[in-house]
Amino acid sequence: MYSNTLKIEEHGLVVVLIDKREHSEKKILNNQWISFGVLSQSIPMTPKSYDSPSFYDWGQCTTQTFLNGSNQKGYAGYDSDIKENDLIELIINCEISNIKLINHRSTKRYQIPIDASKSPFPWKLSVNLVNINDRVRIVR
Repeated sequence: MYSNTLKIEEHGLVVVLIDKREHSEKKILNNQWISFGVLSQSIPMTPKSYDSPSFYDWGQCTTQTFLNGSNQKGYAGYDSDIKENDLIELIINCEISNIKLINHRSTKRYQIPIDASKSPFPWKLSVNLVNINDRVRIVR
């Protein structure tokens, strides 16, 4: 975890981006920009981890698809139809070096091949929260 402005809730299953200067009630911005993907474990987390050649990811509310740290808008038809309360499944397949994203509401599926020479194993999960009160729940 890079940011110290995150709050962990519900026994580690919910991550919320908060304003570190003020902990009062705020208007919920309803997940205006979140992204899901992987990054090589050898790469330290930074505010701009998406610039790393080992970064592979999908952005919610944009058609951003990052491959090798490069934004490939709409890659393979990605249309960023992720909405608040969607159940998103991220499948990381190390054997064939790819990740898949499945949106259970829309039943849409997307896949990104990963260049293991640019993103060496092991990989770590990368979830980016950008706006105050953006939140992600990890479901078992």
